Amino acid sequence: MSVRSSSARLPSASLELFSRNLSLSAGSFFIHEGERVTGPMRPGLKVAVMLEGRQALELDDRPAVVLDGPAVLVAANGGDHVQQRTGLADGELRYALMQFDFDFVAREFGEAVAKAARQACAGDAGFWVRPADAPVRALALQMADCPVGEALRPLYLAGKALELGALVLDRMLGERPPRPARLNPRLREQVHTVRDLLLEAVQEPPSLAELARLSGLNPTKLTAAFRAEFGTSVFEYLQEHRLQQAYAMIASGEANVAVAAFRVGYSPAHFSGLFRKRFGIAPSALR
Repeated sequence: MSVRSSSARLPSASLELFSRNLSLSAGSFFIHEGERVTGPMRPGLKVAVMLEGRQALELDDRPAVVLDGPAVLVAANGGDHVQQRTGLADGELRYALMQFDFDFVAREFGEAVAKAARQACAGDAGFWVRPADAPVRALALQMADCPVGEALRPLYLAGKALELGALVLDRMLGERPPRPARLNPRLREQVHTVRDLLLEAVQEPPSLAELARLSGLNPTKLTAAFRAEFGTSVFEYLQEHRLQQAYAMIASGEANVAVAAFRVGYSPAHFSGLFRKRFGIAPSALR
């Protein structure tokens, strides 16, 4: 297993395990709108979480799949295929990913897991993309903003990678068949407008009634549509974003606990309790 990072905040580290059948990377880089990277798709099973950023993925001549962070991707490739990644917006792309050889998956996790993963990704090659839920985002963030000292980073990243891989594969393999009903394009656009309004006003977010008025929906329809699109309520989504942003600020040393709390709209006392409940540690422990 090899470990590498593309983020200046996370120095490169390397670790070999499982006869080099597993590799991982985590960090961030800047991507430009329209920037394209094309090349052979690596054989095996990839598990990736994109915390921030927007890009499109194309496999051979198939329709593009859009990743709008935070999102989780599982990609399977059992043959010779070409993939293309295209940036959809200027900005930082923050991520955590790992790559398994199929033989390793079958040998260590069981043939049934390897077969089910291939099927979920449309057979010989394909993508499985879903919004990243809170536990998945938390693990990916911990990898991207590794909070331990340089000497122990490889060990920390290896443990988090295996935990993240198990969590994502469990989500994928346990998923029920998708419901045929989906939000129509106009309603989906309105819901994403609400999400953007929330993230632009983290310190003093609009009320549910105000968000409904700005989006052209009534509160009941907005609540139902938002949950259908993002898997959570409007203000549960906001709280998770606030806590993730605060985690990143504290872990990177950008802000102390009190400053981070105020920046995301909490008093320090209220923030500490929410943070401990969400991540299982006190925010001061990150420093």
